[in-house]
Amino acid sequence: MSIQSKQKFDQYSIERLIDRQIIQDLMYKWCRAIDRLDYDAIREVFHPDAIDHHGPYDGGVDGLVEWVRERHTNIPFSAHQVSNQLVEFADADTALSETYIWVVQRYGTEAGKSLTQITGGQSGGGGMGVDVVAASRYIDRFERREGKWAIAQRNVASGWRQMSDVPDNAPKMMPGWLVQRRDQDDFVFQERKRLGIA
Repeated sequence: MSIQSKQKFDQYSIERLIDRQIIQDLMYKWCRAIDRLDYDAIREVFHPDAIDHHGPYDGGVDGLVEWVRERHTNIPFSAHQVSNQLVEFADADTALSETYIWVVQRYGTEAGKSLTQITGGQSGGGGMGVDVVAASRYIDRFERREGKWAIAQRNVASGWRQMSDVPDNAPKMMPGWLVQRRDQDDFVFQERKRLGIA
């Protein structure tokens, strides 16, 4: 058996375990990038010529970034959470990753267009906005090019969704609390700078 054949079928060699961890970290980086609206970091998890089939959006990475920039304008809270992830290697430089994802987002009253893009046209009852919980899967083809793993193609398989109107007496953040931000002034970026990670 050639070295290439052994690598192709040995899904759990030390090299493949390292590759799995890199691919998993890229998925986590995607979640932070989308939730903190870090557009440069969104680009970093994809190869420049990658294609994203994201339901309402279908196209290249630059278009994906612009779609996210516009769509998330009136979404004050977003949390993408990775659940199960299965990575299968076709060869030493190509992998298929199936990742279950939970998303919780709050859509402000001005976010009607963004909301209807992911709810099949439903817009909620108005008031203070709408919370959406969604379960989907990312089916990603990862490729290692010039030593760097990144997504070459993403397909989002949409699943269950639930929408709830935000009541007038919804919980509020209090002065003095550390509150999440959807930009690079979020506390995690401040800590990364302090620790010399950024």
